[in-house]
Amino acid sequence: MKANVSVIIPVYNRLALLTSVLECVFAQTLPVLEVILIDDGSTEHRPEDVEQLINSRSEWRNRIRYRYQENQGQSVALNLGIGMAKGDWLAFNGSDDLWLPQKLEWQLRALDECGDECGFCFTDAWFMNNPYMKMTVFQRALREFSGSLGVIRNPVFVAVDRNPVWAQTVIAKTEIVRRIGGFDSVLRYSEDHDFTFRMALETSFCYVNMPMVLIDRAPADIRHVGEARNWHKVEFCLRMDQHRFEKQLSLSDGLPTDVCRAIRANLRSVHSHWATCHLRNRDYSKAVESMRTAARYNCTANIALKWMLTRVAPKLTRTIFMIRDESGDPRHDRASWRTA
Repeated sequence: MKANVSVIIPVYNRLALLTSVLECVFAQTLPVLEVILIDDGSTEHRPEDVEQLINSRSEWRNRIRYRYQENQGQSVALNLGIGMAKGDWLAFNGSDDLWLPQKLEWQLRALDECGDECGFCFTDAWFMNNPYMKMTVFQRALREFSGSLGVIRNPVFVAVDRNPVWAQTVIAKTEIVRRIGGFDSVLRYSEDHDFTFRMALETSFCYVNMPMVLIDRAPADIRHVGEARNWHKVEFCLRMDQHRFEKQLSLSDGLPTDVCRAIRANLRSVHSHWATCHLRNRDYSKAVESMRTAARYNCTANIALKWMLTRVAPKLTRTIFMIRDESGDPRHDRASWRTA
């Protein structure tokens, strides 16, 4: 398959890392058409500094398009790049993640084998800079795919249950990405999971069953900048995930029963976690209401027990869950709410 690929890279500070990111994109064995850098209102460097970096190499000068915007979040930055793109295919990368040289070549090979029905391809990836995540993305998602290349003809369930797709690994058909409206500008966290779900409603997926990306998962206080500093706050993540799962539910008419069940289970878990937050804050009436909502989505035995305890003995329940939280393993990275 011959394809022209536009690569979109949102940037917020961390200019020192950008050279390595650009080098790995331009080192692809299948050359990219263009790289679109969207600066989301960086505060630690000026637009002139980015332009100086771009002009420092002749092979970059005519193939990188740079745009600065006021800080509005990664989703808005990605959407600006999607609107600017000239390629028939889009690829995305972070400002601190690295591609292996044959990433795009393998993905185009997978798309060629999949045929015209497939407009989305993702790969496995390694995590780096985190001793607690010595695994691949597929392993973390508990996913086992057969063969080096393969097709997922009904990808919606993959997108809702331990999603193995990270945006840095994706190549997607531009016309489909634009048709679904790109990324959700409300989301400042897990926007790639929302994007994957909505793409799954439109097209078949294919995969490369090999790590083709190195994803930085350095400690949060080093890696997170700007809005991402909120990612360790449970309430922030709950608001984002509740929006995402409620959106999935609103789009679920006609989807298979197991998909709808998985969406409702995620919403159950989100509201159960909300109840725990309210208990921690001694807001017992809100905790009871959150448990009532969790039970409405999926009333498991554990949910029923927690709801009853929250109603009849909220102070005891608060103590129980605070002890559980303090004795649990440290959260090195969030993968799914499907643990509640």
